[in-house]
Amino acid sequence: MKKTSLFIILTLLLSLTLFLTGRSQAAPAAQGANLLQNPGFEPPGSNGVAQGWQRWHRTTARQDEECLVAYHFEPKWSVEVNPAFINSGSGSQAVGNSWDTWSGGVFQTVPATPGTVYRFTFFGRGRGSNEQVPAPSESGLQINMRAGIDPNGSGLWSDSDVVWSGAGSPHDTWQPFTVEATATGNQITVFTAADWGVTGVNQCRAHLDTWFDSAELVAQTPPTATTAPQPTAAPPTATQQPAPTDAVPTESAAATVIATLTQAAPTATATPTGSATVCVNAFLDTNGNGLHDPDEGYVAGITLTVAQGANIIGQAVSTGTEEPICFGGLPAGAYQVGQTLPAALEMTTQANATVTVGEGQTVGLEFGSRIRPTPAAGVPAEGTEAAGAAATATTTSTGGNPTTSGTPGWLVYLGVGAILVGVVLLGVLLFMLLRR
Repeated sequence: MKKTSLFIILTLLLSLTLFLTGRSQAAPAAQGANLLQNPGFEPPGSNGVAQGWQRWHRTTARQDEECLVAYHFEPKWSVEVNPAFINSGSGSQAVGNSWDTWSGGVFQTVPATPGTVYRFTFFGRGRGSNEQVPAPSESGLQINMRAGIDPNGSGLWSDSDVVWSGAGSPHDTWQPFTVEATATGNQITVFTAADWGVTGVNQCRAHLDTWFDSAELVAQTPPTATTAPQPTAAPPTATQQPAPTDAVPTESAAATVIATLTQAAPTATATPTGSATVCVNAFLDTNGNGLHDPDEGYVAGITLTVAQGANIIGQAVSTGTEEPICFGGLPAGAYQVGQTLPAALEMTTQANATVTVGEGQTVGLEFGSRIRPTPAAGVPAEGTEAAGAAATATTTSTGGNPTTSGTPGWLVYLGVGAILVGVVLLGVLLFMLLRR
């Protein structure tokens, strides 16, 4: 009898161990190439923040009663479960406040390899209004949403070496924000951020809300700018822009990048000193023909890089507007220009191009991409906005959580359940045999 009781106890302990092991495998964690924990901001949360993430905010005193001098109060955090404010999965991270402007978001610190380039992407959405939902957001308000990476993993948003993406204001739509940085230590910190405080503009509203979702952190391969393919379009000239018919897609390669000369003033200054300027932008190539057609707008969240040899001259993220990202103060010479896309997009032009610019000249490049027609498993097709098109034009995701890979959670539980049933049946069988 003692042997029988001992056997039953051991069987139950083994079953419990297998079940807990299955749960640990199904818990929200970094899977595949995504290094983040709970990248989909799935519930439940703790203290208003999704598991695996921490809150951060900036505090500055209010200096006037008209809300015309930027100030920042502490916002409120919550895990959003309303499907209207979820990009993928069953939750998103909400941060917001009433009447008082704020700056903040959430962050996560993960292990890293020094010298490795990491790319952080998340989808963001905002709403500012005195009216309740479903009234639309006031599109004139500035959300100033950005993605950030601290290369040394200090966990401090105010650290001087935090690399920030370009800012955007995704009103009532999901938009990707992407930034890249090279790890300088054995860990890095990623930030989601928004800043509603703007000097000179009254942005105080009853609802100042943002949502973050579908985050991804992946290690990138080192840039190979020196081997970038040459554009097949005609070289730019000072008096004429090449016609779109000069850039025809070929069967063996993606459509060529359209190179144009522009007199736009530079909006960013690179490290080298000189008088040449390279301007870059990204357009949403809806029909995928590799050309920027008149009815196609621009796309935000694409990382644009200008390099010379092995040296990266400058890097920025497209804003989704017709104003290009310009790198000024460059010496005359040849430069390699490239684009890095979020997972939801695919290229319709080549990924890299080499341009030659002379002293006092400004050369412009436009890269094309589109939302993937058939998303890969777990990759959302929603959230890429063409600024030049209608603001309501979005593509609904047909995938699941874009930031997880491997076996779906329900399959894990099904497998564990089958093992559990098998162990119990085996125990019953042995018990019956021992009683004989």
